[in-house]
Amino acid sequence: MAISGNAFSPKEFELAICQETACGTAKVDAMLGINIDSISFPTLNPTQVMDVRSHSGRVAQDIDVFLSKAQTVKEISFAGVLHDEIAPNFIEGVMGSATSDEEGTNELFQIKDTYSPGEIVYGTTGGDRAFTYTVAMISPVSGKSVTIPGMVFTALTISADMGEEAGRIKFEATMQSGKSANFDQTVAVATDYSSNYYSMGDMAFRTVAGVDDQLLQSFSLSIENPANFHGYSGNDFEVISRAIPEISVNCDVTMKYDANSLELDAAFGGTQAAGGLVTTLATGAAIEAGTDNKFSFEMHNSIITNFALNEGAAMLVDLSLKGLADPSESNAQDKAALSIKI
Repeated sequence: MAISGNAFSPKEFELAICQETACGTAKVDAMLGINIDSISFPTLNPTQVMDVRSHSGRVAQDIDVFLSKAQTVKEISFAGVLHDEIAPNFIEGVMGSATSDEEGTNELFQIKDTYSPGEIVYGTTGGDRAFTYTVAMISPVSGKSVTIPGMVFTALTISADMGEEAGRIKFEATMQSGKSANFDQTVAVATDYSSNYYSMGDMAFRTVAGVDDQLLQSFSLSIENPANFHGYSGNDFEVISRAIPEISVNCDVTMKYDANSLELDAAFGGTQAAGGLVTTLATGAAIEAGTDNKFSFEMHNSIITNFALNEGAAMLVDLSLKGLADPSESNAQDKAALSIKI
């Protein structure tokens, strides 16, 4: 093979996603482009056993080697800018349950107190929210893209800092699959990412652990929904179970040290109510009435897990919170561990 003079910029590689019709069956004809910071090759986790066995000589021999791609979990992590084309897929995907979307037409997503997702069975046409995704790492060389079907979101962090890009909201995501990766693929991106971004600056209502009117510098909302893979079919798994042992919601905020934020330090000392306190960063006082096409979230029952000072140009406060469900509340909205409005 002759030496090639071609070179490619890392920025020529793309990432795209598509919700599958049948769980685990690749769908690459109508993918959504993702605005990513950079791209990394997926982790394929092949089984590789190269230990020396019992024979003459003190070196591993070729017959000792065992290599297999069967029954391995594939993973990919990526980060970028959250925009309106992919936000519903990301949020639905990490919540991963038919009960996680209160009103799909109004883009209000919830993790309810009764959250208990069923298993996802590869090869079936799942019900509402019980779906998987095909993810493609798109090469600038035609026909050389890598696709992985049957992926689910296991972690999603949504964050913003008013000192960076004027508070434009970013994301970090991790996805896993029990299906085999496909190489030398051709992929069609039907919808590229747009400039319809979300901004922290739209969050006019800022209540943290029950205290209103906080002056925020940044926030980071993290949702983790573990995936466990079971069974076998050829080289692949058959079933995905979610939220074992739990789906967890955590939030970190940085805000100005003042009379409002100082109301929270005593609560961290152990005087918090068992039910927790509301944390709302939203475009409206009521999360469900928030502005469409803007980003808002609420943990109606949050509890402080850390309180610390942060020395900036002015003194700041770092606060960590965990979102809890509260079945004792009188309405479904207040029982939820998390509500997101976009």
